[in-house]
Amino acid sequence: MILTTFGWAGITLSVPDDWEISGISGDQKSGYLRLDDAEMPRLELKWSESKKRRGVSQEDLHSVLDEYFKLVRKSYRRKRDKKTQSNDLNITRDIDLIKKDGGIDLHAPIFFQWRGDVFAHGVIYHCPDSKRITIAQVMGRTRQSLRSVSIPLFLSLKNLPSGEIGSEFLWSAYQMSFRTPERYRLEKHQLLSGYLLFSFVDSGPFLDRKRRLSVERYGLADVLLKNCELEDWFRNQYRKSLQGFGYQIEIVDDGVDQKFTLVGQENRLSDNIPIQPIQNLDRLQRRKSIATHVRHCRQSNRIFVVQSVSKREALQVVNGVASSIVCHSDIDDPSINATQKDHAGPNTIQA
Repeated sequence: MILTTFGWAGITLSVPDDWEISGISGDQKSGYLRLDDAEMPRLELKWSESKKRRGVSQEDLHSVLDEYFKLVRKSYRRKRDKKTQSNDLNITRDIDLIKKDGGIDLHAPIFFQWRGDVFAHGVIYHCPDSKRITIAQVMGRTRQSLRSVSIPLFLSLKNLPSGEIGSEFLWSAYQMSFRTPERYRLEKHQLLSGYLLFSFVDSGPFLDRKRRLSVERYGLADVLLKNCELEDWFRNQYRKSLQGFGYQIEIVDDGVDQKFTLVGQENRLSDNIPIQPIQNLDRLQRRKSIATHVRHCRQSNRIFVVQSVSKREALQVVNGVASSIVCHSDIDDPSINATQKDHAGPNTIQA
């Protein structure tokens, strides 16, 4: 069994590499996520911010479990009605799955299990740093021992703190992972077979509201680029998002990946008014900046696009996110490393 680190909304854990996302709902404050393998649902995560200002007690966690088990029983009864033969559902709390000195990095966890047509190990805990209550549940066939899967998973389970300067969230989906600054909140996402989109927003300071960040992955790059170059494809695909900006493009091709970086600023009417007082006033009002990193990974046959629009740090954010992207080529080709320098001369193009 090969384990890989999975991350979503500030939660990270180690899971088998053949488990993939099959369901998502909610947001970073309160949400649900499910991972399946080829046969069945294998992991469920459910999280919500605690409404209590003070600490969350074990009684509070058991109350949350009461509501959760109501949903489990309701779902189980619905499935059982469709079958002529089904085992009874047996739920047990406070099981001794991992001892207190077993190395688990969770605050006062409560372990549970239930057994019906499938077998599940679960844990509920409250993270004081993120102020979230999280339920994680691993499932398998009744005759299958889950301990070899559930224990390593629960031992790896972590909630990253919110509001900590410099902290990053890991996001994972379909053989891709990347990191974003924690302050960027997931606004929307699309997870399709040939296209992935993660759109984030940062409320930002007073003079730089709604900083935006997007991470996209396109499949079948050979088809998309069949009759055009990467830059031509990008200019056509993103012409609307580039409207109103003047920019430069720097192209690099290291023989492994083709990539370029776009950096620009928004255009203003004052650009065409050569009057000094107006020009001086314009300098006092910071313009929005746009930064984009585009990468054609030849080995994985995919295109990655990272774009940020803000008045400050757009290029810094884009470079950080782009350098964190792990795709198929990074895993399978040991000759590629994050510190590999570009040896092709850069080309600069003025928009």
